[in-house]
Amino acid sequence: MPNTKPVGVAFSDPELTAGTTITGAIIDSTSKVASNIANGFSTSIQGATIATTGNSDVYVIAQAAGTITSAIFSGVDALAANDTNYITFSITNLGQAGAGSAALLAATDANTTKATGGTALAANTARSLTLNGTAANLVVASGDRLRIRAAASGTLANTVTFPTYRLNFTVA
Repeated sequence: MPNTKPVGVAFSDPELTAGTTITGAIIDSTSKVASNIANGFSTSIQGATIATTGNSDVYVIAQAAGTITSAIFSGVDALAANDTNYITFSITNLGQAGAGSAALLAATDANTTKATGGTALAANTARSLTLNGTAANLVVASGDRLRIRAAASGTLANTVTFPTYRLNFTVA
């Protein structure tokens, strides 16, 4: 449907506010849509099934310069805690050239499914991951490539399907 108006009729160009519902509207490049990027941003991504062995990686591009404030994981399947067969979660800022190595998550058992110091995965339940304690490691630049890794040690009791990660950031 073309964006036309009858002769002599003026269209208003209202700003959209939080809670506005748009049904059947056409939004063009001149429409005003408020963005939450001024305060922060979140990105969610679903990875491939976490296999019972090896690494399961997914990548995210930072939308803006900022600082990660939380990282959350959820999968469809439960996975029991085990000190031999477990997942270790990590997020590495590879930078824009792919050579970065800043760890956004703490390299501790809190980010594992170990029985000692880790936590089992409950099905369809959000799990907060522990961020790195070094503030400089939490900073991202716009366009940085982040690798989210679920590394299986040993052989997991089962796969974890539909793993979803949500990263929350404040804007610099």
